[in-house]
Amino acid sequence: MNRIRRLFLENTLKKKVFTFTLVLLMCFILAFAYTFLITSTINSEINQMFSTSIVLNELLEDLQQFEINLETYLSTKSSDSFVNYLDYHGSIKKYSEVLNYGNSTNSTLLQLNNIHLLLDQYLEESEKAIDYKRARNTEKYLERYSEILLYSQVIHQKVAQLEIHDFKTNLGKYLEMTENFKSIRLNFVGIIGLLIVLSIFFVLNFSTNVTRPIEALSVRAEAITQGQYDIEQVEGMYFKEAEVLKKAFQEMAAHINEYIKELEDKVDTENKLRVSETEKLKMQNLLNQAELLALQAQINPHFLFNTLNAGMQLAIIENADRTVFFLDHLSQLFRYNIQSLNNRVKLSEELKNVRNYYELMKIRFGDQLEMHLEAENNTMSVEMPPMILQPLVENAMIHGFRDKMDTGIITLIVKKVEEEVLVSVLDNGNGISDEKLKKLNAYDFKKDDHEAVQRGHTTGLGLENVYERLKHFYGKTDVLEIKRNGEEGAEVVLHIPISIGRGAK
Repeated sequence: MNRIRRLFLENTLKKKVFTFTLVLLMCFILAFAYTFLITSTINSEINQMFSTSIVLNELLEDLQQFEINLETYLSTKSSDSFVNYLDYHGSIKKYSEVLNYGNSTNSTLLQLNNIHLLLDQYLEESEKAIDYKRARNTEKYLERYSEILLYSQVIHQKVAQLEIHDFKTNLGKYLEMTENFKSIRLNFVGIIGLLIVLSIFFVLNFSTNVTRPIEALSVRAEAITQGQYDIEQVEGMYFKEAEVLKKAFQEMAAHINEYIKELEDKVDTENKLRVSETEKLKMQNLLNQAELLALQAQINPHFLFNTLNAGMQLAIIENADRTVFFLDHLSQLFRYNIQSLNNRVKLSEELKNVRNYYELMKIRFGDQLEMHLEAENNTMSVEMPPMILQPLVENAMIHGFRDKMDTGIITLIVKKVEEEVLVSVLDNGNGISDEKLKKLNAYDFKKDDHEAVQRGHTTGLGLENVYERLKHFYGKTDVLEIKRNGEEGAEVVLHIPISIGRGAK
């Protein structure tokens, strides 16, 4: 009780600071309460404005992923695609339950309920397509898949109509909120003005009453920094806190010499400890490097080759001809791929590697993938960097056949034209836009390569990597050309000099 009385009656800095802080705190609390109330109301209105649009946009994204995984499963019967299909099936089911508003006189809710009914039919058709796929009834599951696409188109149309309706409704709310913001800004200006006035008043009062004793204390502090520890006492302090500071300065001056000596001893000791700690860190770094090298040394490519060969021998013993075929091509592909990219190989070796890759993909995709080779015999000995053709074939599969329902055909044509060997990789895929074709022929591959890696590029070597290695290997820039293959599909043409130029690496 006495401490509280002294706080309000005695002339102390604590009293002034406490009073000013209390006033400011009350102002801030009132401003915060007002701001919180207004922002909560506005946030609630904004959430209400965009809640339907957010749900519908998330629904469309899940529908897109659902159809991609359903199509992949129906095409390849991939277990991963089926798992993803089930996940998105459950997600869409939840959206359907959220949009179930029953019979309503509200036009928006009625349209949302129609989307709910469409989603239920959509999911039923997908389940039928899965059942027909498992029953190997191709005609039926294709028929169900067509129905799914029709339902999807209708759902997209309904969502678009709702978004237009929401836009008109939200526009009116936005104009109303704009008017409200004007009054809110005026209130904020008034609150900030009041806080500024209070702050200026406190600063003027505080500076007038406190500046002189603080200046005296600063002079004494400056003297201490210059090594003058015998300081005369200064009278005329106005606040109790200043008296405490004066006594503290006297005690500090008395002990500072002792502290300086102790600090010098500590600094010397710490320097020795730092040297010791540095040596420990260097040793630990060497140990970490040794551990890393030891871990890396455990991975031996020969072990992988020997393991694949052992698997082939086991398959031969068990008369598993397809397994022998698969492991043989996988072993050859792996052995070829791990060689240094700085090596030189013959075109015939590259074609053989592409053939191995195709045989592996053929096992995976079956009749949905074909590859044809037309090559002149006098072109097989031309030299080139390794791992050039496989990335081009992969690129055709990833970009060209991504949404293709019928058989994807890749054709390799090798022919000699004057002093060059032209290697063309053609596909009958989805074609290529003018804008993208212009970028690729300007050697801007970054986005294209990033998408390829995200979609599972086996080698991780995109068009940019292929182009740069060819450019440095042959010492010329016009080594790669990309164009259309008729109305559909794309064609990548390599221009390989018969005799390697001086710029070759």
